[in-house]
Amino acid sequence: MIIIGWGFKTSKNYGPVRKIQCNNCNNEANWYLQKMTTWFTLFFIPVIPYRINYFLICPVCRNYLGLQKEEFEQLREIMESSAANKSSDDSSRLNSIVNKAGGVIRTETQLNFIRDMQEFEREKERRNKSTQ
Repeated sequence: MIIIGWGFKTSKNYGPVRKIQCNNCNNEANWYLQKMTTWFTLFFIPVIPYRINYFLICPVCRNYLGLQKEEFEQLREIMESSAANKSSDDSSRLNSIVNKAGGVIRTETQLNFIRDMQEFEREKERRNKSTQ
């Protein structure tokens, strides 16, 4: 008697790629690059992969952006090269890939503006408390 099956899934996490704002939970976090493989099994042992999916995953709410194999490979190359040295060219390639997939990326200027506005609000609250 041979026991066969399908649908066994394995996933490989390649680590954080970059801070991206999630459209689902609105948190800004380092999204993870992940590859999920679905296998045909024989006696509960994965034998033949028959589907491979590539994702960028939000670590907060587990929302994801589906990627094409080429986009996945580009992101993986960016991660490997950025580990050796930071490059603005790699950053712009990442931005274009994520934006095509439907993500929202904030630039450093936007992040600085948001921090400045938060500091301004805190200072305003301090002044209001001290006048009361």
